Parts: sequence; structure tokens; C-alpha cells
Amino acid sequence: MLKYMKIITLSIVVLILVSIAALYAVADNSDTIMVSLRIEGIKESMYYDKAIELVAGTNVADLMRNFRGMNGAPRITIKNSEYGAYISEIRGLTEFDYGEMSGWNYRVNGTEPTLGISQYELEDGDAVVCYYGAPYSIGMQYPVANWSSLLSDGVISFTSTDTVYDEDWNPTVRTNPVVGATVMFRWDIYTTDSTGKIRIEDKTGLSGVRSLQIERYDEQSGIPTILRFAPDYEIYIPFADTPDGTWYDEAVRFCVGEGYFRGTNLVANLFEPMKDMTTAELVMVLARIAGVDVDVPATPWYAPALEWAVASGIIAEDEFVFGASLTREKFIYMFYLTANLVGTYNMEARAEIEDAVDYVSINEEYREAVSWAVETGIIKGTNTTQLTISPNAVVNRATVCQMLDNYFTNIKIMRATLKPPA
Repeated sequence: MLKYMKIITLSIVVLILVSIAALYAVADNSDTIMVSLRIEGIKESMYYDKAIELVAGTNVADLMRNFRGMNGAPRITIKNSEYGAYISEIRGLTEFDYGEMSGWNYRVNGTEPTLGISQYELEDGDAVVCYYGAPYSIGMQYPVANWSSLLSDGVISFTSTDTVYDEDWNPTVRTNPVVGATVMFRWDIYTTDSTGKIRIEDKTGLSGVRSLQIERYDEQSGIPTILRFAPDYEIYIPFADTPDGTWYDEAVRFCVGEGYFRGTNLVANLFEPMKDMTTAELVMVLARIAGVDVDVPATPWYAPALEWAVASGIIAEDEFVFGASLTREKFIYMFYLTANLVGTYNMEARAEIEDAVDYVSINEEYREAVSWAVETGIIKGTNTTQLTISPNAVVNRATVCQMLDNYFTNIKIMRATLKPPA
């Protein structure tokens, strides 16, 4: 009898192990999605994670249940009702704390779903915002900022697409100004007027990436009547001479946003994209890429960057000439040395460039760097029919921005295609 019990027990153990293995096999083979989650409390953002990996098919309720306790996430209580699951409390902030219709609500990709949190299935790239408010009593607005006339008129306007219900709960959607809201822009505080606008009088240094935040609270209860922007919400204000639609617009936007480049004229908000790139400017850019803090008061202004570049072997001190323009091959060489130093790319990549029409014009010292730049797509060549390096052509600020954009775009592509070893 004991023998048979051992056999039965062993069979059960094997069955359990097989089931677990099958479960893991399913999990391993399941598609995954990436979503973001932001939780806004009364006066603060309680949680913000822009990259949460989930199994495809996960709903909002499962998201809230599964991420609790991870990455500093707050404590969440989910309850069930006759209408389905709902969030009743997050980090001590509970439904009805600010009135009988106050509580936790959620939006996905800027809209309010008609489904409950246990019915709404998430998709790749979804942005979930959970916020505390009383939209069906005190009201709630969801601001959208428009800064298209900021450089010309100094105006930022805020509107909200609001759903209003009549006594029979029939909805009407209309766009309204966001009135009486407190706006934090750069280092100043403003209040939106009756048309939902603020006006900036001093437009010096407006261009570039700027922080922007907005909030408003009910005077009696103190409950939010506006959904705040994300804590890292920023706007990009194009320079007066880098309008949308130019071939370099996106590249300039990227390089300025990453902090590699600055404008050249704060008063006029100019970038001067067609200005020749100088060696002094390049050592500043390369140092920033390498993570060196060179934006400190110094005489001359490029001294910390030059000191880093010389010490790192990017350029010899006797080769540096302030104000000297850069050729394509010199930029590629200095950037190649920087990329090799930082170690963020495939430095072994090489292209066959001997067939380039101007191969013999490439400085022999720079050929390996040029070969790397061609293979990795950092430079495309200057002729669409036959590879042309144009090594001695002078590069301008826009061209350097485009090459850097190519480089970092390729890094993202390369990282996305990398797979963990089996």
C-alpha cells in the first residue's frame, strides 16, 4: 500500500512540475506590452513610471494590482461593486474624503474610457493616468497647452475638451478655456485669464525646451479641478530661425532637448543652423555627450570642455584653433573618438569606402572613423548615385545636429533589436 502511495505522490509531483513548466512556457511565449502609469493625488504626483512591462491582455485593474510595492509604488486598495472593480484608496487617500462624489478616476491616452478598470484591456504604448477628483460634482478640466504664438505674441493658451451632462445625463462635448489656473512656466508663475491665456512679457531666451505645469483647486474643498501635467512635462519652443518643416528641425529639436546644443542669441531666440560649426563649439557638444559638466562660468567659455577634450585624446592642444571651422572628416574623427570613449555604440562596424569617388581626399588618419560613420548610417554621403564623402566640406550647426540625431536614433534601433541570450 505504501508503495502505491509513493507512486501516486510521485505522479502528482510530476504532474505539478509539468503544469508549472507549461505555465512558464506560456508566459515565456506570451507577447508583452509597455505602458506608462501616472497617479495624481491632491497636491502631488504620487507615482510616475513611463515603462511598465505587462503581459498582453492585461486590464487596468490587473495593472494596479500587480505593480503595488514595485519601484516605490504606493499602496492601492481595489474593491468590487455591482458595477465592477474600482479603486477605493491609494496611499491613504480614500473615496469620499472630499465629498460624497469624490474619488479615484482614470483616463487612458487622454480620454475617459466608458469601461470599468477590470474591463479595459491595455495595449502597447497606452498611457494610464489615475487621479483624485470629483468630476461629476465639482467638475474637472483636462488642459491642453498651445504655445504656437509664444515667440510672436508671448502667449500660451490653455483649453479643455469638457463633457457636460444635462438633467437627464445626456452628454454634450465642447472646448472651453481653462480659466483661473495657476501656471508655472520656466521660473515664473502666472494665472490664466478669462480666455485661458497667459502672456509672457520678456521673450528673451524663450526658445528651447522649457518646463510647464498647471493646477487649480476648488476654493471650498481644496480638491483639484484640473488634471496636472506630468511632473516632467516640457514644451519645445522652436527658435526663430528653425521653423517647423525644415530638414534639420527634428535634429535641432533633439540636440537642444538633450542639452547638447544651445541657442546662439538669447535676445533674438536664434539658433543659426547654417552657421559654420567651430572647434570650440564642438568640444562643448562632445563633452556634454560624454556627461561632463562644462556649462559653468569660465574664461574662455569653452575652457572646461577643451581641458576635457585634450585630456581624453579627442584633440591635441596645439591643433585647437578658436573659431576655426570644422570639416566633415574632422568632425567625424572627433566624434568617433568620443563615441569610443563613451562606449555606447558598435565601434567595430566598418563599411567599404574605397569606392567612394573622393576616397583619396580623406585624411588617412580619419579613414577608419569615416568607414565607421558610413556603416552605422551617421553620414549618408553627399551624392545619391555614388558614395561621396566630401571630407573637406565645412559642416554647419544643422548638419552636426543631423549627424548626432542619426547616431542616437541608430542606438535606439540597435537596442530594440537586441535579444537576450538563449
